[in-house]
Amino acid sequence: MSEENQNQSVDEQQEVEATESEAKQGRLFTRDDVAKMLKAERTKWEDGQAKALEEARTEGERLARLSKDQRAKEEQEKREQAIQERENAIALKELRLETRDLLATEGLPSEFLDIVLAPTAEEVTSNIEALRKVFDEEVEKKVNARLVQKTARTGNSSSGMSKSEIMAIKDDDERQRLIAENRSLFTQK
Repeated sequence: MSEENQNQSVDEQQEVEATESEAKQGRLFTRDDVAKMLKAERTKWEDGQAKALEEARTEGERLARLSKDQRAKEEQEKREQAIQERENAIALKELRLETRDLLATEGLPSEFLDIVLAPTAEEVTSNIEALRKVFDEEVEKKVNARLVQKTARTGNSSSGMSKSEIMAIKDDDERQRLIAENRSLFTQK
């Protein structure tokens, strides 16, 4: 019977995958499609729950077979492992905070935190120094590119027109544009 359930589950999973691929192509879902997807997900969840329950049961049976000393020893090992995991998590949080402070001290954005983060403080420091060097070089390139000026204009006007020619233009927009371009003609006294 479990083989039958697995075959049914595989068929449902294939239908869900086919429906999802059709959805990516812009197909709308019908109630039946949604019901099949929900049923497949529920079956998947129930299988996971059954597996977790079975694992807990077998672990409980295994512990029940152990002697009192062996059980106490295993529980102590589990506690030590949990403490070690918590200590590692705390150490990682502290390292992240220290790294964030180092980035702020160096004047780098805190968004670089994940880029420079490493297992040890020395590695973090070297990563920050390398990033600082590259960052400064790139900023300098961008600043220099923006500071490069266009060649200066020679003469009074770029269009070669005189003040009277510009004022004789009937189109207001065009006249205003030329006045703005040839500001030096209109500011002389």
